[in-house]
Amino acid sequence: MRQFAISLSCSALIALTAGCASTEDQAIEALNDTGQVSRNSNYKDITQYPGNVTCGKYLAQDYQGFPIYKDFVVLDTVANLRPLALDVKIYCSEDPAAALDAAFNINYQVQKLQIDSILEDFRTLAEPLAAYLKSNRTYPWTEQGLQALVERTTKGNAPLNFPEDGYISAIPTDPWGKSYDYVCEPFAGILVPYKLQSFGADGVAGGTEANADIKHSYLPYFDHINDL
Repeated sequence: MRQFAISLSCSALIALTAGCASTEDQAIEALNDTGQVSRNSNYKDITQYPGNVTCGKYLAQDYQGFPIYKDFVVLDTVANLRPLALDVKIYCSEDPAAALDAAFNINYQVQKLQIDSILEDFRTLAEPLAAYLKSNRTYPWTEQGLQALVERTTKGNAPLNFPEDGYISAIPTDPWGKSYDYVCEPFAGILVPYKLQSFGADGVAGGTEANADIKHSYLPYFDHINDL
């Protein structure tokens, strides 16, 4: 198959600066480190964004073997060759905070107290959930819920191991006193990640502003905004 030469570009205003070249070099190094991108690959639209983020496209092949450009995101020195649409929307933005607000239908600065409390609860619950997984080779199932971290569950698949004092003494509630929505549906013995979220002030899925859903999977995006 025809080899493609490396073709790099930054925005017109910084194309000749050493900083641009350095950014491109660091991004390509991170991409090469994945072992999934050929060193003879072709890149385009390489641009740096706030928070030491570099985004662009790399030449790959589609399922039929035809050349196709795919998005990449390099955060610090970690390359993501399969970014989600949210990754591109938030990380690859000149104003990540505004992009986050638009993506999640919130006003983070106005809601910061409540949202940060939710995020802290997610971090608090991550540790006992990880411990449960390590001891039992699975997370608690949906029907068992987060309460399975506090007391030995009698529902579904009984845990293989359970400490005398449980994995956590009590399950936190969201800023409006409502239980967090927890879902983990095992499938054919395959380890399935859990989903955890607050449904906001109204306790109903969907909504905007104070009623918007805040999900455990959003944690990296909020961390990115707070690190800027």
